[in-house]
Amino acid sequence: MNMRRSSRTINARIHRLSGQLEAIELMIQKKRDCTDILHQISAVRAGLENVAVIVLQKELQKMGAHRSIQTDDMDALLKSFIKST
Repeated sequence: MNMRRSSRTINARIHRLSGQLEAIELMIQKKRDCTDILHQISAVRAGLENVAVIVLQKELQKMGAHRSIQTDDMDALLKSFIKST
């Protein structure tokens, strides 16, 4: 995936997630069933994880393009990602 396309993909996904969060807010205000709300929260979490993977891939591509990627750098980046999920 090229850099420009991945940026558009990230922006589109963030926009979609924003809409899902607004929907969750409305569901809570309308006192919708807990199961429905939790299902939507789960979908948002999965969506955020997918965005995180794209961001990580983009960073690794950038590091590789500049030939600055070092094993230690990649390990640190991956460990940081794993800790945050």
